[in-house]
Amino acid sequence: MPPSEPSEPAPSRFARARAAVAALGAAGPLLVVATVGPALGAAALAATTGAWLPLFAPDAGSAAAFAVLGVLAAAGCLLPTHATSLVAGFVFGHVAGAGLALLVIALAALLGYLLLGRLAGDGLRASVLAAPKARAVHRALLGRGQARAGSLIALLRLSPLLPFAATNLLLAALGVRVATFFVATVVGNAPRAVAMALVGAEMQAFDLAAGPGDGWRALAIATSLLVVVVVARMARRALQRELDGAGAP
Repeated sequence: MPPSEPSEPAPSRFARARAAVAALGAAGPLLVVATVGPALGAAALAATTGAWLPLFAPDAGSAAAFAVLGVLAAAGCLLPTHATSLVAGFVFGHVAGAGLALLVIALAALLGYLLLGRLAGDGLRASVLAAPKARAVHRALLGRGQARAGSLIALLRLSPLLPFAATNLLLAALGVRVATFFVATVVGNAPRAVAMALVGAEMQAFDLAAGPGDGWRALAIATSLLVVVVVARMARRALQRELDGAGAP
């Protein structure tokens, strides 16, 4: 009896992750940058507070400069939006800070959608639509009316499940309509942007680790669970419809 050939070792977790990123084409490295970049930027921002914070004052010129820099940094995967909102509240106060925080998020989301979606190309969408079951889930989540897609996007934005920049990339690459994307993003991000700006306005010394308290964290956790439940139910129904259709004569 001939000896059995030794089986090849299973690929490592790192190798599997690298293969998954490579399968997404240009969208793969962009997704990594959109996920990791803001965290690194926040660490750099916290470490250099004494250098950049004195450059801003509560006046119109500083507000305009902050808006431009905040939009570019958040859209370019350099800063998380909770950081820009905290700075807005700390420097410009309750009302102006909250308005600037939301303006930065709205414009950064739009710029990120247009820029990252163009850079990513069709790799991510092609990878999702390659499998029949994945196509069914995609249609259930984003292809059954703009109202449903908008409500799901707003929930995703309210929940801290995905980083801001990574969500911009994913939704752009998956072909969400720009108007639906923009409106749902503003609605979903507004509570968190305003809350973080108000926290910043109340701080005596700037602290990037500050948060809006246990109540907001409980709401974020509850929203995250709701998103998981809603998406799971929609996915199950989509897969069931696909299976029923495949079994029909």
